[in-house]
Amino acid sequence: MNTIPTKGAFGGRTSLKARLYIRSHTHHDSHPVVLQIIRHRRRSVVFTPYRLRVEEFDASRGEAVARTRSHSRRTYISEVNDYIRHRLFELRRIVDSLERTGADFSASDIADRLRGRGVLRSVSGYFRSRIEELELEGRHGSALALEHTLRAFQKFSGGSPVRLEDVDLPLIVSFRDYLHRAGLSANTVGFYLSRFRSVYNRSVSEGYVQGDKRPFEGLPTRVEKTRKLALSDEVLRRVSGADLRGPRAEARDLFMFSFYCRGMSFVDMAYLQWSDVRDGVIHYRRRKTGQLFRVRLVPAAQTILDRYRTTGSTFVLPILRGPAVSGTGESSRELYTRYVRRRSRYAHLLSNLARSLNLEVPLSFNVARHTWASRARRKGISLSVISEGLGHTTEKTTRIYLEDMETKRIDDANRLVAAF
Repeated sequence: MNTIPTKGAFGGRTSLKARLYIRSHTHHDSHPVVLQIIRHRRRSVVFTPYRLRVEEFDASRGEAVARTRSHSRRTYISEVNDYIRHRLFELRRIVDSLERTGADFSASDIADRLRGRGVLRSVSGYFRSRIEELELEGRHGSALALEHTLRAFQKFSGGSPVRLEDVDLPLIVSFRDYLHRAGLSANTVGFYLSRFRSVYNRSVSEGYVQGDKRPFEGLPTRVEKTRKLALSDEVLRRVSGADLRGPRAEARDLFMFSFYCRGMSFVDMAYLQWSDVRDGVIHYRRRKTGQLFRVRLVPAAQTILDRYRTTGSTFVLPILRGPAVSGTGESSRELYTRYVRRRSRYAHLLSNLARSLNLEVPLSFNVARHTWASRARRKGISLSVISEGLGHTTEKTTRIYLEDMETKRIDDANRLVAAF
């Protein structure tokens, strides 16, 4: 039985037990296995690298139970129990050591000492715990990004457990080369490496890696610049004035609404609610950065809002509206799942619209954002105003948005100078 009650010199009973970390509103069919430490009625938990379904864990005995004849699953269950027994033994030794000092201590002290002894989480275990935290915070997009990164790393490692302590530059370089050989683009590789680095750095700051290890130092993880396409005024007029019906008209309206609202991102449009619109002004907090925005509606944007105004929904635009009354009784996870599906649908509709209009440039909500920035620059609006309008923290980011346009202006000037 993986439960160890003890009683120390200060009368503080210490309970060490393995259990499942279950949240009532989680949508996963498996849950992290944690080591629970209770002392002085205060609790601390240490995450393990393992996850189990509810029926695979005996809560009274604190151990995993095989519920299938699958050899691989039975091997996994056995591995979980071996891990639990070993870690509980380590915790028991830590409690004994702390009691011998004669000083009182807490459950957190025991957990901290466990980490200090070098009993560290594996890469998969720490990733899983971080994913769970993000899900609980409602940051489903960030959780999904880490999920994809972890899957890629597990394929690279062949499913073998890798300790955070063993992560070094050669391992990261091998992971990077593996991703390139798998045919992934440079931007996708950079995406995975940057996510891995952020999680690893967090584990270091929390004390799960000892020493001054910097496996990512000197290894570039920034993505390559992609060509930023902005629509010309003539093409923008063709898009806004096209005679459309049905879903394509809806996608076009959303594209134009983004443009009219200073390049509002698709995710911010999706979650925009009527309570955010007051006296002809949109007040919203950008989901990517947390910045508070105030956008006064121009007549064309107001027309689009009026077109999609409906009763029974708190959402301004049709992106997240469900078959029933939207915005009530739905979890953030359910809304996010719908958001992902609708984002893909509207991207497809815009791509189809660009082909039907015989446009030489693609259509996307990112293009709407770049179009606003480029058109503002052509109108002589200062870089600082454009940067503030887009919500960029520095003008450096805005310059990246406008780089293609600035290069074209220089090329045009060169043609004038060279034509002597």
